[in-house]
Amino acid sequence: MPSVLGLLEAREKRVREEIARLREEAERVQAALGEAEAGLQRLVDARATVAKVLAEPSTAVAERVRGAMAGSPVPHRIEAWRRRYSRRTITGVST
Repeated sequence: MPSVLGLLEAREKRVREEIARLREEAERVQAALGEAEAGLQRLVDARATVAKVLAEPSTAVAERVRGAMAGSPVPHRIEAWRRRYSRRTITGVST
């Protein structure tokens, strides 16, 4: 028959091992929590930036976006190139 002290020591050992396992798990959870909080902060910052940009006057946005838009005519760049150079300048290129 095992002694009472032996049983207590065995139980104490199991509890210490469980505590060590739980501490390791807590460290992993803390790391995951930190990553999630950082991701949340990036999203909050992005939302604030987008809200700030959208709050700007629409004329300021329109002035910055003066490039070609879908469906708008775009000048054919090769024609300007051909006007600059003739067959005499570049052989093998027909105009």
